Amino acid sequence: MQKTGFDKLVQNLNKPTLKQKVNFFRLLAVSQNAGLGIRESLVSINKSETHKGFREMIDEMIISLTEGASLAEALEEYDYFFESAEVELVRSAQVTGNMAQVLGQLATELENTQEINQKITKAMTYPTMVLLMAVGAVVVILTKVMPGIVEMFGDNELPGITQFMMGVSHFLQDNWSVLLGVLTILIIGYKIAYSKVMLFKIFIDTLLIRIPVIKEVVKTFYMYRFSNLLSQFYEAGVSPVVSLKLLGNIFDNFHYKKKMVDVKSDLEAGFTLYESLASSVLFDPILVQIINVGENTGSLTNVLGKMANFYRNTFKNSIDVAMSLIEPFLMMFVAAIVGTIVASIFLPMADMISNVQNM
Repeated sequence: MQKTGFDKLVQNLNKPTLKQKVNFFRLLAVSQNAGLGIRESLVSINKSETHKGFREMIDEMIISLTEGASLAEALEEYDYFFESAEVELVRSAQVTGNMAQVLGQLATELENTQEINQKITKAMTYPTMVLLMAVGAVVVILTKVMPGIVEMFGDNELPGITQFMMGVSHFLQDNWSVLLGVLTILIIGYKIAYSKVMLFKIFIDTLLIRIPVIKEVVKTFYMYRFSNLLSQFYEAGVSPVVSLKLLGNIFDNFHYKKKMVDVKSDLEAGFTLYESLASSVLFDPILVQIINVGENTGSLTNVLGKMANFYRNTFKNSIDVAMSLIEPFLMMFVAAIVGTIVASIFLPMADMISNVQNM
């Protein structure tokens, strides 16, 4: 039965977590190693599943398998949860007969993804909390504290910086709801524009590969994804052309997505992977040379796997480096704002004290 738009919305809202997907593939791999069939494995897994939406999904997959569908076809019905690369790896495993190995690799890869996501979240938590607390404190000082202090000076002429900060204070008090609405519109507008307006997406994606520090993090991330996924595809028996097509579907950055399309065309035209990547500034020269060695020695899958481990560790380290560089600038930004507010309060007090002493 074809699902309506409302059904798909409900599915996305009730989508299982990444951790539950990891457990699903890991348990399925263990069941396969134990000699259980796919359908029996799903029945066994579903008995211990606690997520209602995931239980219903597995129930429907069991029905599909009973009706003659393959595991890949059953997974493909839930493209909002299972990525095309995961489906294709399972499809290849059905042909090559190494299902348990592929399922185990999928679980391991998802665990690595989960670890990276947690590291990014942890790294961003501290500066985000500092910034939010600083903004909150500044707003309270400007709208609640500063007006009362300034009233103490009566009709005395205030320094320019104090007059400016009082102007900001009045603006915040009079227009806070408008500012909140504008901020909300900007956030929603950015998300819509990035997903729907190609020129805007290209602009943002171009910034990501050109801004110092950030560009190195982005490049390392895509080197990891490229080498890791391509290694898995090749090991599972997916053809090079199909592998590059899948990478093009998976990659989000416009420039890397376009490069995968170009590489796919080059492979179809008879060029090697090394020849297609050799002149690209998007790829690490070390990885390109390693690919050349792998193609010449017939060990491409193996060297790609080793490079994936290298880039995964490098990416995690690059996050720490990026955060260590961002935090001092964040502290200086907060200090500059707080210092300006303090100066706007104490300068008129200093003038008042000076006037009293001169009387």
